[in-house]
Order: sequence, then structure tokens, then C-alpha cells
Amino acid sequence: MSGSHFGAGRTRISRRELLHGAFAAAAAGMVAPARSLAATGAGVKSDPFQMLGAASGDPLPDGVVLWCRLALDLEDGKRWGLAEDAYTVGWEIRDLERSGRPIAAKGNAIASAEKGYAVHVEATGLQPATRYAYRFTLGDYATEGVTRTAPAAGSMPDNLRFAFCSCAEYEFAFPHAYELMARDEPAFIVHLGDYIYEKTYDEFYRFDAPPPARRPGCENLSEGQKRARFLKYDRTAKVKTLSQFRRRYAEYKSDPRLQHAHRTCPFIVTWDDHEVENDYAADFSEVREAEDFVATRIAAYRAYFENMPVRLSVLPVVAKRRQLYRSFDFGNLLRLNMLDERQYRSDQACAKGLRGNARTLSLGECPEIESMIGADGTAREMLGREQSRWLERQFDTSKAVWNVLAQGVMMAAIDSRADCNWKEPRTETMIWTDGWGGYTVARQRVVDLMEKHRAKNPIVLSGDVHSHFVTRVLKDWKDQNSACIAPEFTTTAISSFLRNLEPWAAPGGGNARTIVDLDSRHHGYVVCDVTEESFDVTAKRITPSAILPDTASVRSETSYAYRVNAGDPEPRKI
Repeated sequence: MSGSHFGAGRTRISRRELLHGAFAAAAAGMVAPARSLAATGAGVKSDPFQMLGAASGDPLPDGVVLWCRLALDLEDGKRWGLAEDAYTVGWEIRDLERSGRPIAAKGNAIASAEKGYAVHVEATGLQPATRYAYRFTLGDYATEGVTRTAPAAGSMPDNLRFAFCSCAEYEFAFPHAYELMARDEPAFIVHLGDYIYEKTYDEFYRFDAPPPARRPGCENLSEGQKRARFLKYDRTAKVKTLSQFRRRYAEYKSDPRLQHAHRTCPFIVTWDDHEVENDYAADFSEVREAEDFVATRIAAYRAYFENMPVRLSVLPVVAKRRQLYRSFDFGNLLRLNMLDERQYRSDQACAKGLRGNARTLSLGECPEIESMIGADGTAREMLGREQSRWLERQFDTSKAVWNVLAQGVMMAAIDSRADCNWKEPRTETMIWTDGWGGYTVARQRVVDLMEKHRAKNPIVLSGDVHSHFVTRVLKDWKDQNSACIAPEFTTTAISSFLRNLEPWAAPGGGNARTIVDLDSRHHGYVVCDVTEESFDVTAKRITPSAILPDTASVRSETSYAYRVNAGDPEPRKI
């Protein structure tokens, strides 16, 4: 199946064509930056786009978000080496599928110090299911990329390919998966969170500590490889302020592999915990006594929206929160529901500040896991009431063959009693309280909702656990013989640390029907090929290893492939 486009028969455009065909001949027609209070870039003496690149995201049938951020010096956490308070950046977008590649839209945008010199452009009036080249300019400098719009409302594309990923800990390994994912030519990439990691060097690695305190896998790295993960910037202070979060995003976005993926296709993003703090939940910090956590979270959210290609105009700010949950329709083939599982959730069950707010506990140790009411006397939520009502409306109104829930943490309830970290064998069912398994009542509401709308073929996509998983979301999480309501596909990490989770799938364990397949030994990503009849999922692993710095030495291979047929939630191996 050709999966590089919506539908079939599209023309591949090479990078050289983009640079020299789409823009070179028409450079004279570029809109001139308007004279205003913002500088025009005449005084900028080096390329302000090179360090951080450009991106696109949130594709609709008639528009897409374009993003860039100006920077000359990443060590300058306030002005980024830029002299002016604001610059007028020109932009344009060209139709790659029409003769002459005409300009479809153009204009100017302001990049200001107040917003970290980030630019968000919502290009509208575009054609559905169409490839576009876009360009930003400032003075004599320019940056460009390629994007796509979604299929027309009510259409039925022949096929749709997209990829999804999560957990890109730059400090542990190299994010080769971004570049390899782009080579698979997805129409868009779904990022399920942990786009950055907020912690310090010592919190990540503790190289000098004896096992088991040392991060798994680090003992196999040479000293040179350890240091190769880091840029030259400070890693001794925990990221808390807006300036620190901005710089951390800049560090990550300076990676050429990530830049390549962003320039190649649009991203649709949500977050998990490390965009703010490990295992946080709404207003609850992993450090119980942290008085400044709300301020940290506000700074983190602001930096996130500054640095992501998201459609800010339709994401309202309510009580210092910005709504991130939203849906995307790709004709009548697929509805993608992007969930937010951090802003509205209750505190983790029986939280005591150990291992963050989350711990792995048995029901005997923590009956609150199954309670509708938390220790503070309020209802225990994962999505919150408004988001839950919104999700039900998405199912009620959907005309799509496939209804996808894309979210950060695994929905299937996993029994982790076989975890190799336990000092003594455990006989009770062990639940990781940060996942959906720690919010059993909230999970059951979503499961019941999916069952009610079963004809609409729910599919769950998840991240967080740094392993490729195929799981069944069962009607009754305690009963391994209960019906499969939806298949769940969980991606391994782009570059975060790996843990051996294969004991979870041991024969005779508590996950006999829950876990269908897993690979916890590799970094990678997942590719989905969708038609009206089937939903094919291919887990890709990076080989030989993502700790190797040379992109030319690594490649992607299939870890496993499964098919879900329309009308049947059972994942079947291809």
C-alpha cells in the first residue's frame, strides 16, 4: 500500500525540488515585510532560523498551523542573541500539486521577545488533501518545510498513513527515530508526550551510583557516549522557570533529526508529565511540599504552547489552563481524538511522594485505586468532567469508520507483579498508579463509552512506558476472560531509557489476555496504515542501537505488525 499520502496517486517531492522548485523561481514574489514597530531584519547578520528550524501542525481540510522561532544564541535565555524586542517575519505557503506551484496564502507575523520569538501562523483557504511548501523569511534569511492538509469533510480516502511516537529523552540516546519516521512518509505524526524531559543530569543518570540506582542501560555506555547526549548548557538545576523551559525546548529543537521530521510533515501533539514534572497530576507536584509548583506548571504550559505547532486560536485559556484536548477528522475514514490526561486528573491513589506521586501498589495496600472518591473527598478523575463529556460527543457525532483515542499513558490495566525490581516475589495484582490502572472508575467510564459505540471501531494509541505493546482493553480489567472492547497499541520511546518489561507477559501471569505482544528492548516508533476495511499497525525498532551517534549507521526494522479488521476489535498478527 502506498501510505505517504491521503488517498492514492500523489507525487513525491524531493527536498531538492522543494528548495529549488517551489521557492527559487518565485522568490521575487515573496511578500515584503511590512514597516511597523517591529524590526524588518535588516540588522540581523546571521541566520535566525538555523538553530531551531520550522514546523507545521494541526492539519484541517482548509488550513494548517505554521511555526518557527528565532534564535542566534541559545545561551542567552532572555534575548537569544537578538537585538530587537520584535521582528516582522514574512511567510508564504505554496501548492505543490498545481502547475507552477502558486502561492496559496502569505502574510506577516510578529516574533516578539515577550513570546520567546516564536511565530504561529494559521494558514487558511487551502485545498484539502494537498501537499504544500511553506517558507518563513527575515531580512536575507529563510527557512522552509513541507506540510499537508487533511482530506475533505465527508470524503473517504483510499488509505491513510500516519505515525505516532513518545518519550524523547535527549540525554539518554539520539533521536534517530524522528528522521527514520519521516522516511516512512506519513501524512502526519502524532506525538503522545514527553517531548522534552525537565530533570537534571543527576536525576537522570547517577552514573557513579552502584546498581540498581544507576539508570538501566547506562552501564553499557562509554564515557564519551554519556557526554555526547548533552549540549553545553547547565544540567544541574531542575527546570522551573519560563526561561529555563524555553531553553530546554531550544536544546531539543536544535537536533537535526527532530528538525527534519518537523519540516517533512505536520505534527499533532499532546503532552504527558515530563513537559512539566515527572508524575505530576493537575495541581499536585511529585514533591509534596513544593509550594511553587503552580507557577512552574504555568511556565511549562506557556513554553509548550510557544514551541509547538498548535492552533492557539481554538484552545481557550480557562483558570490558567489552556485546553489541549481536541479532535481531527480525516474525511469519514478516521477521527483522531487527542486527549489530555494531566491537567484535569486527580492525585494518584495513595500518593506519598515516593517515586513521584505514583507508586506500584496492590489493591490490599491501596483500596483507593478502586474508589470513586479520593483521599481529599473529591471524585477521582483522569480526564475531568468537561473532557469526558466532550469525548462522548466526539463518539456521538462521529461518522468515521475508525475512532482513535490518542493519549499519554497506557489504558490497559497491567498487572506488574512480575516486575524484576521487586526484592521478593509478589502474589497480589500490582497496579502502577500513574496509569489508567490507577484510575479504575474513570477508566471504566471510557471503556463503557467505547462499548456503547462499538460499531465505530475504537482504537487506543498510547506512550509513556518506553516499550512497544499490543494490548486488549478488556471490559472488566480484573477478568482476563472478559470481552475485548478495543485494541491498544503503545509505542516505545524515541530515545528515553529502556526497561525490561517482558516478565509482564510471562505465561501464567496476570496479563494472559491483556498483553498480546511486546518489545521492551528497542527504541522506535509506530506506523499506522488505515483503509475502510482495516487498521494496520507496524511497530518499528531502531537497530543496532539509538545510543550510536551516527545516523548513517542506524536503520528501522519491523518489531511486529498487527491488523484490526473493521467490526472486530481483536488485533491479529500479520
